[in-house]
Amino acid sequence: MIYGVIIAGGRGERFWPRSIRSMPKQLLPLISNRPMIVETVDRIAPLIPSNQIMVVAGQEHEDCLKQILPSEIKLLLEPFGRNTACAIGYGAIQLKSDDIMVVLPADHYIPDKESFLTTLNKAITFAQEGWLVTFGIVPTRAETGYGYIEVGDTLTDGVYKVKNFKEKPNQKQAQRFLHEGKFLWNSGMFVWTRDKILSEIQSHLPDFYGELCKFAASPEASGEANLLDLYNKAPNISIDYAVLEKSHSVAVIKAHFIWDDVGSWNALERVHHADDHGNIKVGLHKGMSTDNCIIVSDSGVIATIGVENLIIVHSGKRVFVCDKHHIGEIKELIRRMGEDETFSAYL
Repeated sequence: MIYGVIIAGGRGERFWPRSIRSMPKQLLPLISNRPMIVETVDRIAPLIPSNQIMVVAGQEHEDCLKQILPSEIKLLLEPFGRNTACAIGYGAIQLKSDDIMVVLPADHYIPDKESFLTTLNKAITFAQEGWLVTFGIVPTRAETGYGYIEVGDTLTDGVYKVKNFKEKPNQKQAQRFLHEGKFLWNSGMFVWTRDKILSEIQSHLPDFYGELCKFAASPEASGEANLLDLYNKAPNISIDYAVLEKSHSVAVIKAHFIWDDVGSWNALERVHHADDHGNIKVGLHKGMSTDNCIIVSDSGVIATIGVENLIIVHSGKRVFVCDKHHIGEIKELIRRMGEDETFSAYL
């Protein structure tokens, strides 16, 4: 059986003030008129029906998920976030021996569903042969916000053994990766069998593997106390660091479909059409001498005169204004707001 495991535990801080603790970006209609997680479910629907999909998400989002997702989808609710190695291990122990896991983040933009499904089917074939398969995106720019995969020996047309994983590069390194042509963006999408990923977790995270087995064997494995114990003992580490960078069984498929991880407000420039002045507008806006701005309003109107290269977002009682080049500092802003009782309620 093929199962989809959708990872939906992120906080989406870089999309504040639309994305807040109670309603993170994966639950919002940021790219279309539907929540991003709904788009993800629909993307795999031709191959994986709802009753073979699991969503790993925070307990605090249970009610919202039940409202927007088909009832057949199984919710695996985390007591708190513990990174992707824990989320994937928690998903894996729900499955049977030879089941295929298709692991997808909940908040990616992939408009070409047909090309995506073709690539996914190829990945499933290699997973059945014992590979840990990841999707590598052909770079279109010298991006410093993504990790990269260096391809190694060719396994078949468009599929390669992974030579190295590269962390987020500086601008000079990103330019080199782009021009050398042997580096792909690490998309964070994976396909493998349940037994293969658990075997790799056993090899590289033996203590955590023991805790997973203990949890799975418990007659009350679904109990909150047992789950809390599992998460308290789980390492706070990504599957990339914990397993993929150490394994010798990782294959990467060169994916040619359009893809974006929609990581910050600047991503809207890549997925929406700009007006004649280079502005991306979502909601009501009226402006004069306004150029190259991203302007988003949930309600009411935003009016501007004589501004450029700004991100302006109005959501509820929150307004955010930022020079585009400083968007990377938003997490620090949120951290400082969280330390001040006056502002913490707005997060």
